[in-house]
Amino acid sequence: MEDLVEHRYGRDDMRLVTASFRTHRFVPHAHSEYAVAAIERGVEAVRYRGATEHAPAGSLLLLDADTIHAGRPGIAEGWDYRVFYIPQPLLVELAGHRPAFSSPTPHDPRLAARLIRLHRRQDQTSLAAQEEFEALCSEILARYTRRGIAPAPSAPIRTAPSGPIRTAPLGPIRTAPLGPIQKVQRHLAEDLRRTPSLDELAQVAGLPRFQLLRAFRRETGVTPHGYLLQLRLRCAQQLLTAGHTVARAAAESGFYDQAHLHRHFRRTFAATPGRFARNDVQDRRRSRA
Repeated sequence: MEDLVEHRYGRDDMRLVTASFRTHRFVPHAHSEYAVAAIERGVEAVRYRGATEHAPAGSLLLLDADTIHAGRPGIAEGWDYRVFYIPQPLLVELAGHRPAFSSPTPHDPRLAARLIRLHRRQDQTSLAAQEEFEALCSEILARYTRRGIAPAPSAPIRTAPSGPIRTAPLGPIRTAPLGPIQKVQRHLAEDLRRTPSLDELAQVAGLPRFQLLRAFRRETGVTPHGYLLQLRLRCAQQLLTAGHTVARAAAESGFYDQAHLHRHFRRTFAATPGRFARNDVQDRRRSRA
């Protein structure tokens, strides 16, 4: 089989490369970006910082920017991998400093599988994909760099109000100014039929993007996208309770279609939207009898 390479682009000038090499040998070279990759098949032999490392399937490949390296097949069958070439400013923003990887080829099947799933996504610019990118890179940085990641600032974050998530700003009416997380919660609740970008939410909060994700997760227990999903599910639940059709509940609560609502509704409430609507209507009729 011939060697195959595919390139595409994500947010912030990040390159995504999918490659299958049987015979190709890279000459020594360097990239201006960090390389964060997962080996899907075979073994790559990597010459890096004066040593040769072998990366079998289930390994990560973590290469610092501007660092000379070379690669070749580690076995006769070659190797397949998926690579995120991450611009230096983006990874510096995420880490809070200029990171340096401590090991170029750690064998970590769990993180490798997560990286492969993320790389396969076609919606790289979506909020959900950016959240997964932040979470995955944060774990890689924490495990495989010398300094990990800088913690998100604790002030002026406030405790989130208790109680169920509603399709309106959470908690009582406030007289004091809202904190950054509450501003994002209110912004998400204003229009459930659109998904704001991470840049938009960061502007609302007045925080850098990745600091916002970490602070939001720490305070609420979920990502902004996960929070928005809960708002949409609660809205759909209310519409179904009011007697509206599943199609209308899906459309007005911000789901792509009925199948999208069905999948998340069943996962959350252990019932399909149609079953929930019938059971809820029957329960209300019995309570009136």
